[in-house]
Amino acid sequence: MANNKTSTVRIGFAEAAGEAQTSAMSRALIATSCICLIYSGAALAQSGPGGVSPQSADNRASGPADSTAPPGGAGPGGRRPNGAEPRESVAAPLAANAPEPTADPHDLDGVWLHDSLLVFQNSADMFGKRTPFTTAGRKVATRRVMSYKLGTPYINASARCLPPGQPWQMDLNFPFRIFQSKDRFDILFQEYHGYWEISMNAAKAPPAGYMGRSIGHWDGNTLVVETTGFKQGLWIDVDGTPVSKNAKLEQRIRKVHTDHWYLEDVFTLDDPTYYTRPWSWVRDYSWRPDMAVTAEYNCELQTGEKDGLDTSLIPEPENSQRTLPRKASRQIEGLRL
Repeated sequence: MANNKTSTVRIGFAEAAGEAQTSAMSRALIATSCICLIYSGAALAQSGPGGVSPQSADNRASGPADSTAPPGGAGPGGRRPNGAEPRESVAAPLAANAPEPTADPHDLDGVWLHDSLLVFQNSADMFGKRTPFTTAGRKVATRRVMSYKLGTPYINASARCLPPGQPWQMDLNFPFRIFQSKDRFDILFQEYHGYWEISMNAAKAPPAGYMGRSIGHWDGNTLVVETTGFKQGLWIDVDGTPVSKNAKLEQRIRKVHTDHWYLEDVFTLDDPTYYTRPWSWVRDYSWRPDMAVTAEYNCELQTGEKDGLDTSLIPEPENSQRTLPRKASRQIEGLRL
C-alpha cells in the first residue's frame, strides 16, 4: 500500500490505520476502512470518472429521479441514504445494553459515526440525477480523477492537515462528538482532530475559517445550518468533486429512530461556480456512545514523510493554467462525469 500512489492520495480514510485504538470496535472500523481503501484504488483505474468501487456505495438515495420520497429512505431494513440495500455498516454492532440517547429531537449531544459505506465520488444527487456540473466544475473534477490515473495526484487540504470542510470531514468513518449548549454546537472529530462550531446566535459567531462560518436555527425538529465564507475551496469527496470558496452549504440535520438511533444530514450545495443549480445529497450518522474515547491522531506524522507531506502528491494547477499533459487530455475525451 505504501507504494500505491492512487491509494496513498486517498488521505483520511486509512491514515489512522497504524494508530493504536482504544477499543476492539475502533480497530474493526479502521481495518474495514483500510480494506475499502485498497479496493477503491484498484477499481478507480477500471471504472473511470463516475465509477463506484466494489467496496463503496454510490450517492443515489431512496427515490428515482424527481422522487418526492423523504430523504433517509424507509424504516428498519429499508433503503438507506447512501443507497445500500439493506443498510451495511463498516463498524461492529453496538452492544444491546449500550445507553441510548434522549428521545428529545432537539438534543443532539453525544457521539455519532458515519458507518455506512464510503462514497468516493458524488456522481449523482440524492434522487439519482447526475451531478449538475458547469463546464468549469466538470473540468476540475475530471482533472483530479485523471491525476490519480496518471500517478500524480494533487495536494488537498487533508494532505496538509488543514480542515477539509464539512462534507469530507463528515464522510470519514471515524467518530465525532457533539457538545451542545444553548448558543452553539461544538463538534469534535477524531480524524484530523477536526473542530466545527455552529452558532445559534449570528452575533456570537466566530470569524469565517477553513470550515466557513456556520449559523444554525431550528425548523421544527430539524437543525438547519447555513455555512458560508470558506477560506479556500473544498473537495466534497476523495475523488475531488469541487466546492468553490464562495459556495453556500446548507445542512438539515434531524434525529431519527428506526431499528437504531441516527442523525440524518441532508446537504444542499449552492455553488454557481461549479454547478448549474443547487443540489443535495444525504448521509446518516449512527449513535455510538461506546466510541466516546477516541484514538490519538497525529496528522503530520501519518504519511511518514520528513515534513509530513506525502512526496507522491503535487500542487494542483490553477484553472487558467494548462491542466494536464496533452496525452492525458486525449484520455479525458469521451469520459463523462
